[in-house]
Amino acid sequence: MLRAILALKLTFQKRQLTQHISTSILKRISFLMCMLLGLILINTLGMLYFEKMPLGDALWLSFTTVTTVGYGDFSPATFGGRLVTILSMYAFSISLLSMIAAEIIEGRIMTTEKKRRGLWKWKGMQNHIQIINTPNEDTERYLNRLITQIKQTPALEDLQIQLLTRKYPEGLPASLSEHKILHRTGTAEEGKVLLSLNLEHASHIIILARDANSSLSDSITFDILNRVVALNPNINIVVEAVLDDNRERFLKSGASSVLRPIRAYPEMIVRAMAQPGTEQVLENLFHNQGDSLHRIEYNFSGKIWKDILLSCTENDIGTALGYIYNGEITINPKSSSICEGEALIILANENADISPPNIATILS
Repeated sequence: MLRAILALKLTFQKRQLTQHISTSILKRISFLMCMLLGLILINTLGMLYFEKMPLGDALWLSFTTVTTVGYGDFSPATFGGRLVTILSMYAFSISLLSMIAAEIIEGRIMTTEKKRRGLWKWKGMQNHIQIINTPNEDTERYLNRLITQIKQTPALEDLQIQLLTRKYPEGLPASLSEHKILHRTGTAEEGKVLLSLNLEHASHIIILARDANSSLSDSITFDILNRVVALNPNINIVVEAVLDDNRERFLKSGASSVLRPIRAYPEMIVRAMAQPGTEQVLENLFHNQGDSLHRIEYNFSGKIWKDILLSCTENDIGTALGYIYNGEITINPKSSSICEGEALIILANENADISPPNIATILS
């Protein structure tokens, strides 16, 4: 029985909440304020007529009465003045003032609730980073890493971040709320939601693939990309493409950079925003097509690093990035460093002969 009563009460509260959201609180406050001012005017006229007070004193008495301050410097003495005060002030005006205060407090509560649930339209946003979509799997961890990387990047750390997603209709998890990002509930396919994001004033837009393992995500991304470009064709738009065949298609449609959805490495997206072009170099290192990274076994000592660099470049081997010695990796040492190692890390040119014997011959 108690459970049924609680369920009924919860349903009633939800209906009240929905009705309250759909009704303009500002209009209700304005209506109540007009009624309150009308009653104050009536009381002021009563003081002028019955008490023969000057206008300033009549207004002062009306306002101190309605706010229940009651300084006692003025008070109605005639029967007519007292009757007007009882009817206009005590019976109605003080109650109206309490109702206005309650509406303002409730409005603040509703505003806070809308912001928490992602239903608030943030007006006047400029130079922000807009993230559209969220991964279906491991969403919270991925977004935490992505946002952390953005905030740790000097070129991006001062930009406000806004997230558009349907993942958190009841509010962001605590770990994401700590980043102080803005949250909108909805999808970019909804025209009204997209228009409310102030994309025409954004600095960067990230369109994530909803499902990194489904080509259907690319169709959704393509639709969103076209909508975004229509709103702001000159913005930096970073897009994830599940299928490599769609990369060129996205670029022609207005994307600034297209990346594979590498969920373990959100830093790629951050690089595409902060240092455009460098993300492509990093992405190419993840596969063996074209130029690629290699560990080449080669024991050496007493070598000057700039000599190793020049030898690899002059013989079209590639670019030496570092070396390994006793299991420790040294990346990009100073050109004058005297090095000793057991292997080299080289960004090798495509089709270059990087066999250990050839490397030993070149660097000897």
